[in-house]
Amino acid sequence: MGGSSAAAVAYLILTVFLGGVTLGAIAMVAVAVRREDRRYSLSGAAPGAAARGARFLTGFGGASSGFRPRGWR
Repeated sequence: MGGSSAAAVAYLILTVFLGGVTLGAIAMVAVAVRREDRRYSLSGAAPGAAARGARFLTGFGGASSGFRPRGWR
């Protein structure tokens, strides 16, 4: 045979899958952060599902955090 076993192929597939999940989570947080920065919505309710997921992943509380952007009235 070519020297590759079924276990090596399984580990490769698992590594690629977990890498994709990790990159997907990072991309989701990046998009949500940009959206929240544009809308100045960090102190209120999350503007969408991606923002809610990003807040959950990062542990940011939103309305209870007390954060106000510069120039916020």
